[in-house]
Amino acid sequence: MTPVTEHTRLEGTGSVCVVTTRDDVTADLVIPEISRLGAPVLRVHLDDFPQTMRLSATGPKWAGTLGVGNRHVRLEKIRAVWWWHPEPVRIAPGVGMTLEQAEWASREANAGVAGVLAALPNCLHVNHPAATYAAQSKADVLVQAPLHGLAMPPTWIGNAPAEAQEFASGQERVMCKSLSGPTIRYRDAHATLFTTPVKPAQLDERIAAGAHQLQYAVDKQFEVRLVVVGEDMFAARIDAHSTAARADYRADYGALSYTTVSVPDSVRDGVIRLMAHYGLVYAALDLLVDADGRWLLIDLNPSGQYGWIEQALPNLRISAAIAELLCHAGNGEPHAGNNEKHLINYADWQQSGRQRPEYTSP
Repeated sequence: MTPVTEHTRLEGTGSVCVVTTRDDVTADLVIPEISRLGAPVLRVHLDDFPQTMRLSATGPKWAGTLGVGNRHVRLEKIRAVWWWHPEPVRIAPGVGMTLEQAEWASREANAGVAGVLAALPNCLHVNHPAATYAAQSKADVLVQAPLHGLAMPPTWIGNAPAEAQEFASGQERVMCKSLSGPTIRYRDAHATLFTTPVKPAQLDERIAAGAHQLQYAVDKQFEVRLVVVGEDMFAARIDAHSTAARADYRADYGALSYTTVSVPDSVRDGVIRLMAHYGLVYAALDLLVDADGRWLLIDLNPSGQYGWIEQALPNLRISAAIAELLCHAGNGEPHAGNNEKHLINYADWQQSGRQRPEYTSP
């Protein structure tokens, strides 16, 4: 292990740890804001382990150091951990190591490095991996949102063609939506399955091939991308000006226009309650406003992107708000984003076979 010497910059007090990827442009926006506020920041790419990353942690309270290159932080002095679309450790087979051994070593590395960071009790996690994991269940959000005061369109999930047709009966169309994320990644390319309008007659035997999510179509005035940072809400009205964008705004960003919009108190209260239920301190929510002015939640994304919204509406200053949330977290006390439920759920998160949250985008 590389020793900490007088030539090593030791960030000792109130550090912010940013767990992300090497080329994440959103992290590139937030990290300078953290530095501007005067907090030491360590950017962590898990795939640097073990080549240039060193971890030394002693439990049960996890004291020690985490270092990347010649920069180190004291684990017990980390004030906040920002989990922003991290990729897992992948150890490649080498001399004397088979593919199977490398896969095992990768799982061990993720359980060690990400596990220690996620178990730090006296810092703010944005968001804790277990909270992200829980909030990514579309089926659970469909249950919890109405219980916390947020309306959602009627939804069906399954692979039974007759029942799918029955659900869609009487509707001009329903929307077919991804349950886990719209992107299929190939070796050298990717494809995106956008939300697609479907007529009831199209719900044939192909439904039986896999799980589908169908939702009643909403006669909408506009959509809202609502970004929640701690107690602050940043709402962007999105108006679509093409057929593709009206079905799914991700399909045609060039046909969108943006303005700020006020969030009704009832929706604000429901969002606060839903965030608290999952233990989230950050989320991006998608809502539709129908012809009667009713706001309906269609998606809760605990790690949703916001960069293009901030670019279109720079006065929202979302990156600065994230930096302030991370920097103003006091060191040494438990936070709302890190409670006992998260520490219990983290074991389930690891046992589920996931070595990281499966983030969806945007």
